[in-house]
Amino acid sequence: MIDIHTHVLPFVDDGSPNIEASLKMVETAALAGVTDLFLTPHYMRLRNYLSKYQQNKVIFDTFVTEVKKAGYPIRLHLGNEIYYTIATVKDLQNQIVVPLGDTNIVLLEFAMGEVEEEDIAEAIYNMKTIGYQAVIAHPERYDYVKYADYKTIHEMGGLIQINATAILGKYGFSVQKMVLRLIKEGLVDFVASDSHNFRSYGLKEAFSMIEKKFGIIVAHKIFANELAINRQ
Repeated sequence: MIDIHTHVLPFVDDGSPNIEASLKMVETAALAGVTDLFLTPHYMRLRNYLSKYQQNKVIFDTFVTEVKKAGYPIRLHLGNEIYYTIATVKDLQNQIVVPLGDTNIVLLEFAMGEVEEEDIAEAIYNMKTIGYQAVIAHPERYDYVKYADYKTIHEMGGLIQINATAILGKYGFSVQKMVLRLIKEGLVDFVASDSHNFRSYGLKEAFSMIEKKFGIIVAHKIFANELAINRQ
């Protein structure tokens, strides 16, 4: 499996307070069968998560060394979960924030409770203009994103990342039902953990559930989408 959305990088956001906690998170992912783990710290001015790529890279390189010492069979990649604002284009151009690993895919987050469909459309378009493809992070958590909007995101060239916990019903039955419908109809590109030190991981359990409902081919397609590691 490939997990494109985690808050494993220590010290930079609400994901992990220290290296020891981050190593435990990597161990959990490796035991779940994850081969590639993307460390995507928040970049969100509203919550004062402002660690820039250059700072993250120093911590990342140190952490990669610690993971190798521990012997976990997992590859680490650096990225960001970027809270989309009018400044995001410039932030990417100035390498304040970065796409996922060596790809041209950017993971974008939006407000949870405000009506911002136009912002999502604007973000997808603006990313295209500077050579990136947008992945919309956990849109099932945004109250204003309805079923038809998922089709629109795909039609505009965006990608969709769903949280494993949504599949497992942690956001309620109605969200779970919608997410399963989206998967059945091919509207989900990635399932990721959005892991934090204080949350259960859930990726393995979600994979098993999707494999049982829709088969191994569908499960592999959305839990091991190699766009994240092969797209240049």
